[in-house]
Amino acid sequence: MKKHVYEIDERGFLKEVYLADVDGEGNILDEDKQGFITVDYPSGLWKRKWNGTEWIEGESEEEKAEREAQQLLESLKPSPSEIANAELEIKVITMLTELEVLQ
Repeated sequence: MKKHVYEIDERGFLKEVYLADVDGEGNILDEDKQGFITVDYPSGLWKRKWNGTEWIEGESEEEKAEREAQQLLESLKPSPSEIANAELEIKVITMLTELEVLQ
């Protein structure tokens, strides 16, 4: 059977995800993937780190603050349709002003 297995770097951070052949007990059969982690990581981790027994959050407080600030900036950007609507409104207002409908 095939299963996701996880290669980690020297600090325990997730490096790459592979599919490997495993036996009925979950042991990796692929020679080139021996030593990879077979425990699936839980959802909700931003920076997956293996601590030797389980997956933990590896994101530092500084990284978290930077990520959240970037997400906030992205959420404040207008969408392409909002920009198009604003451009259309400006054109209509300009046209009505030039026709002296608006002053």
